[in-house]
Amino acid sequence: MSTPPGWPAIGAQLELALGEPVQPGPPLGVPYRSRATWSARAAYAGDLVVKVRHGDRADEKTQWCEDNLPLLAARGYPVPVIVWHGPLLGDWHAVVQRRLPGRSLTSLSPPLLRQVLHLVGLQADAGIPAGPRDFIGYVANVLFDDWDEVWEDAARASPAAARLCDRLRGWLQPVWGLRLEPTDFANNDLNLSNILADGGRITGVIDWDEFGLGTRALDLVVLAFDCERSGDPATVSQLLAGAASVVGPDALRCLVSYRAIGELSHSTREGTLGVAPRVAAAERILRKLAAD
Repeated sequence: MSTPPGWPAIGAQLELALGEPVQPGPPLGVPYRSRATWSARAAYAGDLVVKVRHGDRADEKTQWCEDNLPLLAARGYPVPVIVWHGPLLGDWHAVVQRRLPGRSLTSLSPPLLRQVLHLVGLQADAGIPAGPRDFIGYVANVLFDDWDEVWEDAARASPAAARLCDRLRGWLQPVWGLRLEPTDFANNDLNLSNILADGGRITGVIDWDEFGLGTRALDLVVLAFDCERSGDPATVSQLLAGAASVVGPDALRCLVSYRAIGELSHSTREGTLGVAPRVAAAERILRKLAAD
């Protein structure tokens, strides 16, 4: 895989697509081997976010976002509007979105937690067929059929990660093969940094790259992992309880296991640090669920 294209190549393509000059701003977030994000501005289109990623069926996934994010917006959910998307050089794909106001969260106060729970509730009962975006089916395939070598890559993150994977496989045995129906809209990566707020009001939810149908409970589990690492056990308990109320304790095992190995696999593939805190957070969540 090549490194992400530089701004000159991206900007030239965007100017052709949008029909006006696009001025780059600072990069947003942490760049990875397979993706990068910039802020940008155009006179007519306004403040923008430009994201590029490599492979991963990005064109298909982005088209699904463009078709279905408006359904969430119609429910009062603050989602980004896609201005344009298309291929770049090689197997790279770009998407241009209108930038939402606010700053990424680093923690959840009780008022913000109530707002998050309300938003996640809006994701219930999508009422459309999942088609190729049955994400919860993918979760089962990863857990029980070893799809995409997620287990293998998670175990390679560190010796402690390998031990955690062995423990998770054992923990999953009573529910092995459990599959859920794709009934809800799901972000599938609803971490704190993807929730924007201005003061005490949530203004947007971003990063819908893996948007699909599944269970909204997975979004609560993702947030629980984030809050566990940030040292907020009370909020973790509320988020896990909320997830269990949606899918039940058996399915919760599957969602927790998937998030744990998914994070570790990502660390292996992208060469990112922070494996030890991820393992420690997963271990604490397992202990919490065992105690409950």
